[in-house]
Amino acid sequence: MVDLLGKFNFLRCRPRIHFTLFAVACVTLILVVYRLSGESSIIVDRIPVQTLGQNYGSSSDQQSNFRDEFLQSAKMAHSENNYEPSVPFEALGPQRIVHLDLKGAPPRVSYLAELFPLLKKLGATGLLIEYEDMFPYSGVLADVPAFNCYSQADIREIVKLAEKSRLEVIPLIQTFGHMEFLLKLRPHSKLREVYRYPQAICPSHNKTFPLLTTMVDQILQLHPHSKRLHIGCDEVYQLGDCPRCVSVMGQERWGKIDLFLSHVSRIAGVVAARGVKPLVWDDELRKATAEQLSSWGLPDLVTPVVWKYTNDVAQHLPSEFWSKLSEAKLSPVFAASAFKGATGADQDVPDIMYHLENHRSWAHVADNAQKNYGVQFQGIILTGWQRYDHFAVLCELLPVGMPSLAANLALLAGASGEAMALSKARSMLNCQSSIEMAVKYPGAGLRCNYPGSEVLEAVLRLKAMKKELAKLQEESTVKGWMTDYNLKHNFSSPTYVEHATAELDRFRAELLYIERDIRTSMSSVYDRYTAEEWVKTNIRPIGENLQKTFDARERILSKEDWPRRPLDI
Repeated sequence: MVDLLGKFNFLRCRPRIHFTLFAVACVTLILVVYRLSGESSIIVDRIPVQTLGQNYGSSSDQQSNFRDEFLQSAKMAHSENNYEPSVPFEALGPQRIVHLDLKGAPPRVSYLAELFPLLKKLGATGLLIEYEDMFPYSGVLADVPAFNCYSQADIREIVKLAEKSRLEVIPLIQTFGHMEFLLKLRPHSKLREVYRYPQAICPSHNKTFPLLTTMVDQILQLHPHSKRLHIGCDEVYQLGDCPRCVSVMGQERWGKIDLFLSHVSRIAGVVAARGVKPLVWDDELRKATAEQLSSWGLPDLVTPVVWKYTNDVAQHLPSEFWSKLSEAKLSPVFAASAFKGATGADQDVPDIMYHLENHRSWAHVADNAQKNYGVQFQGIILTGWQRYDHFAVLCELLPVGMPSLAANLALLAGASGEAMALSKARSMLNCQSSIEMAVKYPGAGLRCNYPGSEVLEAVLRLKAMKKELAKLQEESTVKGWMTDYNLKHNFSSPTYVEHATAELDRFRAELLYIERDIRTSMSSVYDRYTAEEWVKTNIRPIGENLQKTFDARERILSKEDWPRRPLDI
């Protein structure tokens, strides 16, 4: 009887048990889904933020700040990726030309052999190669090339390698402004527009045109298959100032713009006569009227390259500019953006987000110019300046700029937002870490695997050290007890000096390792002269400051007594 009652009660309870189990399962499923959705917001490129904090934070507070800041940037990137408004990149045309600025820092031909296939893979269709003093000029120009310039055999091999990767080669030579590489030399100094400034050549000197024609011919001789040649002509800061030019303008009743346009049309005519289409920077053309542009025959002669490297292109190239190009029938054009070399003359690592915004801005401007003014675009040239001019120091090295180049090419190819562009760049360059994270936290590194990636890793380590040193300079013990006044008089508290310099030996050792790794990694990309210049510009000043601080510390800590004030008696 008891057994029967037990079975009866069990049968009565069984529906309740099933319902309870079902409810528990539902609640569990909801919790799992909620947990997964929560985790997805803190995982970027399959790298958990918590893990990143553990690896790179030096304390729990630093880890927390790292996670909080990176989580916020990750959420923003996620939002941009999923809610990206349509950006009309197709308005920029089909061609994607990568600018190689070789002045004073020529990559090894063996490095270019590895680089060109990668550029093609990233989406490049051609190369704009600016040789400056790296081209092996001869004859009357034999004194122009740098001592570490390419040989003629090197140039032929570079062209061959580009053609093998199906990359169009467009040489660039300066023929008006930015001619420091020529005008700095005494034999050519008389060709300066203003003798004090070896920047712009005099268009009225009787030796200018023959010399520039020789340059054009020598360049084209080693680029027999090139269908386009860029003749520069940007930033002509000295114009119409020398007695010859003043006389010509008086005789012809020209203004300075007509003097400029006469020189451009003459050089462009030389290039066109050789069956090659001349390209020209547009900034000086902006000062001309549509009538002037037409009267000098530029619409039939040149393709303007409209350059602007800011993140607000429309502010600098308003509608009136495009209306003028349309009226003069100066179309099609190239746009010119930047993936590096445009945010600081001594910049070490590109500001990738800034350059991405530059390209996004360009797409909207091109779309407006095309729809409202009929200006067509053949493509966009992604400039990567290596120096701001001939005399400037090296800015971001080419291998260091590769993540920026890859991300911007991905964006131009249709990546839906910056986050996706960065993710594609990371994949194409075989990077283990997030590019966003490396930009914000350079000490974390990127650990990529592409030609020259070791240079990037060493530069990121140096950037991280510079951040640490800058932060140290703001500490109270340094600002209060390690000033120049303290060091000059060897007058400070040993307690605070020891505290302020506790990490000094570590910094000195780390800097030696960074210099070693920079030299090693750069040796496969550049010659020893480029590496030496970079080290002396970017590492040695830090080492000298650290040595100065070390010597001062030793002097102060060796003292056993200190003088009475005032110290400047």
